[in-house]
Amino acid sequence: MPLHLVDSPTPPPPAFELPPLDLRRRATRPGASHLEISFAAPASLTEAVRRIASEEGLPTEVWVGMAIESERAVEAARQADHGEELRGYLDDLAATPATPVPGGAGRLGEFARALRALGRDPRQGVGEVAGRGGGAELLTAKVPYQALTAWRRAAIEASEAFDAWAVGRLGRLPRRRLIWEAKAAEEGATLAEWVLLYAARR
Repeated sequence: MPLHLVDSPTPPPPAFELPPLDLRRRATRPGASHLEISFAAPASLTEAVRRIASEEGLPTEVWVGMAIESERAVEAARQADHGEELRGYLDDLAATPATPVPGGAGRLGEFARALRALGRDPRQGVGEVAGRGGGAELLTAKVPYQALTAWRRAAIEASEAFDAWAVGRLGRLPRRRLIWEAKAAEEGATLAEWVLLYAARR
């Protein structure tokens, strides 16, 4: 029986696809370098921070980084007399996702959607103050690389040791700052840029 050779096209190479973004494995912003920094905090505060971070679905060190950076940015807006109003305004603003931009960074948008999937009422629990009793424990924060110098400078300007400055930013246990980070990512800004931009527009 004669054989017939059939010409078949070369199969296309497999498309490269990134695995789905999993905040349990990497909860920091894609494309941004983060450093870890540790500081001493009252045991009562560290316990409350770990509980809230768990409730909000973030690793403690990521939650701490977002909380401190958001509070630093609010203070940098120089609206000390209207801080609570500004926080409420930003909560309301962040609650609604930004319209996707054609050609925007897809992984950044996926990160923002993943953060929002963790979300609940952005104002739930805001303003709760942690106790200051008990001994001290170490807390670790994952800090965006470009923010670390700003944190240390803010502590120097406040004439505070770094540990005391960091504890001061966490003392009110700011909730739901992950949706601030989500909104900032959707708009292509850092968390601090986003806070300062909308503080200036009020």
